[in-house]
Amino acid sequence: MFRQITLVFVFLVLGRLLAIAQQEGCTDPRALNFNPSASINNGSCAYPVTVANPPFRFELPQQVKETSGLLWYNGKLWTFNDSGGNPVLYALDTITGAVVQQITVMSVSNDDWEDITMDDQYIYIGDFGNNDGTRTNLAIYKVLKSSIPINGNSGVQATSIKFSYEDQTDFIKSKNHNFDCEAVIAAGDSLYLFTKNRADQHCHIYSLPKSPGTFQAKRKARFNTNGLITGADYHPVTKHVVLTGYTQKTYMPFVWMLFDFEDDNFFGGNKRRIELANLFTTQIEGVAFNGLFKVVISAEKSPTFNARVFDFEHENWTGFTSTDELKEGTNQKRLSVVENPVVHGKLKIKINLLKGDFRLDIMDSTGKVVRQLNLKQEQEEVIELDVSNLAKGSYFLAAHTGRRTYSSMFIIP
Repeated sequence: MFRQITLVFVFLVLGRLLAIAQQEGCTDPRALNFNPSASINNGSCAYPVTVANPPFRFELPQQVKETSGLLWYNGKLWTFNDSGGNPVLYALDTITGAVVQQITVMSVSNDDWEDITMDDQYIYIGDFGNNDGTRTNLAIYKVLKSSIPINGNSGVQATSIKFSYEDQTDFIKSKNHNFDCEAVIAAGDSLYLFTKNRADQHCHIYSLPKSPGTFQAKRKARFNTNGLITGADYHPVTKHVVLTGYTQKTYMPFVWMLFDFEDDNFFGGNKRRIELANLFTTQIEGVAFNGLFKVVISAEKSPTFNARVFDFEHENWTGFTSTDELKEGTNQKRLSVVENPVVHGKLKIKINLLKGDFRLDIMDSTGKVVRQLNLKQEQEEVIELDVSNLAKGSYFLAAHTGRRTYSSMFIIP
């Protein structure tokens, strides 16, 4: 009998300890309601009002004064005009903004192109602008990246992903509906649409397969963005999503940063809003990552501004911290560089992750992965890597355990 009571007590204690170890809450030390005891992020983090003043990059030429989506690809910034424009992608010089290349997408029209995204093989162009809620020909055009020449104007073929929203039953003309869309990202094996809800100022996420065909977009989540979402991009290394938008009627532009979420539960993690006060009355339209914590943002021509592009850095608000995982009450850094700057071309990394498989990425200052290793840890250890073939400069490290990402940086002198 005593043995049975003892076992029950042990199981109760173990269960209590497990519950403590798995406590949900806000895990971001930068949040107002940070909980150092929490080990599972439940998306509850609340942040102070945050204002940023993105610096001006360049004005856009007249050919793209109605700029909508943005894409950073092949060392150029790509954009296009929205409703009524030609079915043409314009490549811009990233320093001057001058048009340096034009790619015509053959056999399709530009009813209302609104955003653009890409994965490893394809570029996806969203022809899904739906101001009045009446469109029944929504589509995303899929272009093979290898069909776009490095230089020179050209024409390319596209296949079509046609779709409708699974929950839209009313196609009567209205300015007060939730089926407009100006933002899309590619992540994993799916495309994700972020809607521009004119009726309630919220945003819905819908998913679509990447395959050509005709589909119903499946609604996945909803979030009160307190404004109209006009652009999106996803960084596959940091697993951050950036949303741009503006408030209805007052045209106050903002950015939502989504980070530390599970899989494709983009609204399930941290959601931080940054107000772009110096761009007041600007109609923000497109956004694209051009580095690990860097994006470029476009605004179309308005009564107060010519079409232009701005830079925006968000590392201060979403960058990795040394307290990313406060497991078991410790703030020990899980990934660190032993000798920094690197000595004699040998990078020494101290690893203290949870046991198991993980992936280690080495990225240059633009976020490009220059080396990738699949590793397994049994105990705390120091790994030595030969980086003598890398150019001088700053580099980032990211260790991905499946659920969390740990980061550090190093310098090659």
